[in-house]
Amino acid sequence: MHASQIEIERPGEAATSLTIAIVIPAYRARATIRRVIARALPEASFVVVVDDACPEATHEAIEPDERVHVLRHEVNRGVGGAVKTGIAHALSLGADVIVKVDADDQMDVGFLPFMVRVLERHPEVDLVKGNRFADPETVRVMPAVRLIGNAGLSLLVKISSGYWTISDPTNGFVALRADALRRIDVAKLSERYFFEIDLLCAMGTARRLIAEFEMPPRYAGEHSSLSIGNVLVSFPPKLLARLMRRLFVNYVLMEMNVGTMFGIIGIPLFVAALVFGGHEWYVSVKTGVPRATGTIILALLLFTTGFQLTLQALFYDVQFSPKTLRVRRGLDSGDFT
Repeated sequence: MHASQIEIERPGEAATSLTIAIVIPAYRARATIRRVIARALPEASFVVVVDDACPEATHEAIEPDERVHVLRHEVNRGVGGAVKTGIAHALSLGADVIVKVDADDQMDVGFLPFMVRVLERHPEVDLVKGNRFADPETVRVMPAVRLIGNAGLSLLVKISSGYWTISDPTNGFVALRADALRRIDVAKLSERYFFEIDLLCAMGTARRLIAEFEMPPRYAGEHSSLSIGNVLVSFPPKLLARLMRRLFVNYVLMEMNVGTMFGIIGIPLFVAALVFGGHEWYVSVKTGVPRATGTIILALLLFTTGFQLTLQALFYDVQFSPKTLRVRRGLDSGDFT
């Protein structure tokens, strides 16, 4: 399945009637927070900054402004916890669109009007994400560790969320339709760095349509507090749990179809083949006695049948997964179909 692609122009001044809230989770951001807020205010109805028990007391560096709402956590809850607090506050103030922007000044809020315009033009789209990989320059400027880690994590997120055509699933620059957030139990989403992926998986389970907006990356040597070791240890089990939930909701609870049959039959056969074949191979090596021809044929038959059916279930999921609308700046040249 291919993602649809359109071009969209920047709206003129006061072109939107939507109430736009920008949520900024802040931790160790005292040096950049004022600059980020100054850039965000012209693009938003109001800004919500959540000081996540920052040891630098980031909130003290913020200049008073009636459109800037400053919230504080007494205990650090991670980026996810801070964003959830900001979202709840923005919803209580009647926001129509909520945009999450990091406090490290790596996100260009100048792209925000384009993202909001996508939501206006396409009411079926609930989430718009930034897409750094539409620009070949990304490969050159992105730190090598991030590039390699992002590639592996992106594949796992695609499998878990069901958004097979998404290009940059780990991008944290997102614009969300408030009505869509009200349909999701945001309070149950992950508190820390897994939040953004968890949100995408929740959208995927609900089979909501999303969009990616092409934008260049901005890296200036900022230090990330995200531990690669923590990601490698904690993310895979969480992604597996989200995958199992999505498969159960989409292919058992909501609708049983041919993909369900392929999976129900194929996956157990495939696992059984691996266990049975592995056990027989181990016994053969341990005892030095070759396995009987019938035993080998049985293992191969189970493996081939299970693998083929599992592959068909995977193809079915890819074919009928929600599309991703890809957007770039320019003149609007088409509609999302």
